Amino acid sequence: MLSYDAHPVLAEVADVSRELSRTRPVAGSTVPRSAVSSSAASPSAALAADAQQALEARLAALYEDPESRELIDRALTERAAVLRAAVEAWRSTLAARALRDEAARVATGAAREKRSLIQAETLLVATLHSRADRLEAERESGLAARLTNGAARDGALEALSAIRIREARAQLRRGLLLTAQMRAIIAEATPALTRGEPLLLLGETGGAKTALAEYLSREELGAEPELVSGYGDITSSQLIGSHELRSDGGATVSVFVPGPLLRAMTEGRPVILDEVNAMPSEFLKRLNRILQLRPGQEFAVQENNGAPVKIADGFAILATANEQTPHRYRGIDRMSAELVNRFGANSYRVHYPDAGREYTDSPRENALLAAAAIADQTGVVPLDVDQLERVARAAFISQQVFAGSHGEGFNTFVTTEREIDGRPGLEESVLAPRTLVAIVQKVAGSGGQVTLDHALDRFVDGVMHAEDRQVLTLILRSQGFLAGARG
Repeated sequence: MLSYDAHPVLAEVADVSRELSRTRPVAGSTVPRSAVSSSAASPSAALAADAQQALEARLAALYEDPESRELIDRALTERAAVLRAAVEAWRSTLAARALRDEAARVATGAAREKRSLIQAETLLVATLHSRADRLEAERESGLAARLTNGAARDGALEALSAIRIREARAQLRRGLLLTAQMRAIIAEATPALTRGEPLLLLGETGGAKTALAEYLSREELGAEPELVSGYGDITSSQLIGSHELRSDGGATVSVFVPGPLLRAMTEGRPVILDEVNAMPSEFLKRLNRILQLRPGQEFAVQENNGAPVKIADGFAILATANEQTPHRYRGIDRMSAELVNRFGANSYRVHYPDAGREYTDSPRENALLAAAAIADQTGVVPLDVDQLERVARAAFISQQVFAGSHGEGFNTFVTTEREIDGRPGLEESVLAPRTLVAIVQKVAGSGGQVTLDHALDRFVDGVMHAEDRQVLTLILRSQGFLAGARG
């Protein structure tokens, strides 16, 4: 395959085509109805319309030359073959994923009926997984057979990457990037949640624990959850319910008003206890008992004179908690062993993306997250690929150093004292996934006024912990950012 970068004409065609795809939507935009003239085109739209005309004229001129036309047609034909191979590979990926999802639904269905799998279902699940494995193997061998040279394979991988970015973009808009880790937790946790068993998600800050809990509630349990934040002066009565004085026909009466936990119980909806280890100890003592309750059982509401409430099907508690690390997460107490044990086998540690990778490995999940956060509907990413890869790598390193990874490469950013003590190299701050997303979105949405380097400098400047600022600066400099002087 002849790469679009292998010939100056093809390189120009590729550049003009990319710019044309970005220009056309702008050229078609108009001023909102609230403007002085609803039919008037915005200055940017008028500018883009002129640019579109010039770009289209340049493409036409390139195609008019007989030699260039032959070169372009041949490249387009080869490109079409590569895209067909990429599409077929993606269809195999989706088909394999659908088979695994079907297997998960069989297990979830049995869980909803509060029973184990019968022999026929066990065989079906095994068959579905076997078929998925075979499809994935055929996908790889098929790509190798259809694309016999390196340039063609690289083109297919690029096309698959664009497709994956579009899918990831759609997932983020639904609230959660479905990495392999997230898919595994969802598949394992869903059957237990459908039985009303509680779930605990543990992990470092910014690792998408709450987003995962919301996804499980909405997508797997099919209900909008009640969300309770553990921070603040929250009390048991606010969570469960309390009596309030209301006016009734000129008289003042005391009426019991259910709180979010009780509403979830009676309406058959999940409740998310976000940062449960930041909740008051007097509530956590009550929670010990509540975590043992299941749909169909009754809960005696002390705040309402012991009136019983029957727990409806669909109720489940999903709790999140930050790691219990000294000097971090002020206001958070260590959860008692008794409370943790109430979650049984349904406790999951949510790691940062790319956890377990070596220092020299490519941080694919962080890079995909950053790209998907700013990609357009076609999968085009407005930031330079090199910049995106470097900031994703900086985020990956900071996350692993923050999580306590000590090893080749990571030790560069951990002081000897901290390494001896077994402490993480970053105390309080980290370029967490949600921070990474916020930074690249700030840059992409600035209209070129904010550079990635400037946004990262702002982030580091806002870090309160002096030693963390120094470590984050070293990490970012190792990836080519913050080249200017910084104390």
